[in-house]
Amino acid sequence: MGVDSDSGHPQLVARDQWALPTTSVHRTLRDALADVFARVRAPDWLQDERDADGESLQPLSDQQLARWAPAPDWRRGLAGFADGLDQWRNRWRDSQPVTFLVAPPFSGVTQALEALAEDRQWRLIQPPPGGSIHRGEDLQAWWAQFEGDEPWVLPELGHCWLRTPGGLALVRRLLGAATEGSLGPGIVAASSWCWTFWNHLMPELRVPVVTAQAFDSERLGQWLTTLENDTRPRFHLTTDDSLVAAPDGEGESGFLRDLAAWSRGLPEVAWAVWRRALRARPEDKAETADANGATDNGERCWVVPWSQLTLPALPPGESRPLAFVLHALLLHQGLDESTLQPVTGLGDDDIQLALHSLRRAELVEPHPRGWFVSAGGYPAVRRYLQSEGFAVDGF
Repeated sequence: MGVDSDSGHPQLVARDQWALPTTSVHRTLRDALADVFARVRAPDWLQDERDADGESLQPLSDQQLARWAPAPDWRRGLAGFADGLDQWRNRWRDSQPVTFLVAPPFSGVTQALEALAEDRQWRLIQPPPGGSIHRGEDLQAWWAQFEGDEPWVLPELGHCWLRTPGGLALVRRLLGAATEGSLGPGIVAASSWCWTFWNHLMPELRVPVVTAQAFDSERLGQWLTTLENDTRPRFHLTTDDSLVAAPDGEGESGFLRDLAAWSRGLPEVAWAVWRRALRARPEDKAETADANGATDNGERCWVVPWSQLTLPALPPGESRPLAFVLHALLLHQGLDESTLQPVTGLGDDDIQLALHSLRRAELVEPHPRGWFVSAGGYPAVRRYLQSEGFAVDGF
């Protein structure tokens, strides 16, 4: 895949063109076995000592992480994302005035869409207050947000409903009005988990869907090395000094292939794991020479091999409350404790215990809406829910 100046933004494709990063059968089997063993051994946070394999180098400080792996800025360079969205909207404008943009969590779509709406001064539809979802008579002001001729954007459908007997009516009405065209031109963005639920609940919902293509290893390497424009960092393995990633795309990195496969091509998941892999060494500022003897003034950072990387895993033992809490968080893209109770049917003690265990295991973290799955823990959570028989997203 070619990488251009907008490679850091989600590349939009039709749903049937979406594909996972390629991986080998060996990697797939190894991941499956690792997941089995992770369920029967104590996770890292219960161990008294870390393994010493390759851990003589120190993890980066917060200041160093802010320099080498800063948080993604989805507001930078929106042109490619905007062009792709415009092409899709123009393609379906006559038959479907509302565009449905569906993507997995941590794909960057919501942030890019909000930035684009602000840039073009489109109306940003705010989610209804949680209590109002159950009281249709209180939603008149919310529906008024759709009035007018300029395009509107609903950044996350999952924030507009609750999986309770009285919490589904709003989205049923919204999807019906959007598909029949009575809301005018707009964009509904939904997480893949939310969309999977509603496709099951409303099988008649047959609309064209655009999504964000998964990042392959080449695109991922380019993106990770250009998060910060002030430097041209080069990343090398701690074990043999081999090149992992560089801004010019040099090298063929097995680490990046593993990272792309593990993260399912989701940039924010890859970024979270990438930050765990970075290490500091005294030679960080030393100049290096390429094979021709030329000096490369780009700065250098170090990466531990994939085999030495400790990743979040489910706490040992079986616990259905954990699964119910995780599934609810993914369906709604974040919930607080009071809302988790009616959505999951669990008691307060079960919810508090589940959240405590999941937070210690680095699988959930605080969120503007209460709690949400952590980016680094998402692959383990998805595999766990699938193994427990939950309907996972198709991504």
